[in-house]
Amino acid sequence: MLNWDYLNEISGGDSEFIAELLNDFLNSAPALLAQIEQAIARDDAAALTRAAHTLKGSARSIGAESLAEYALALEQLGKSGQLANAPEAWQSLSEQWTQLQRYLDAHLQRNAA
Repeated sequence: MLNWDYLNEISGGDSEFIAELLNDFLNSAPALLAQIEQAIARDDAAALTRAAHTLKGSARSIGAESLAEYALALEQLGKSGQLANAPEAWQSLSEQWTQLQRYLDAHLQRNAA
């Protein structure tokens, strides 16, 4: 789910810093996901592009490459203005987010003990 080598490299192996990064991501991602969902519902390609691009960067910053790839797919749909496949891409992104969120929550709980 995460590229732990990347996280350890950027953090110098500092587990507290990693936890801070992961918590920040968990706190900020839901708003971006809501923006993506709303943009699709409004057929707003520009808003979709912006929100998906931001989520992609945030996901990459913590090594969540799979989520970043799903966000990239939505960003590209937004850039093309062709949103017919956006609901399906949203479903894939949403499922990946749910898995990642559970994984991160479990990791943070294990390491908080």
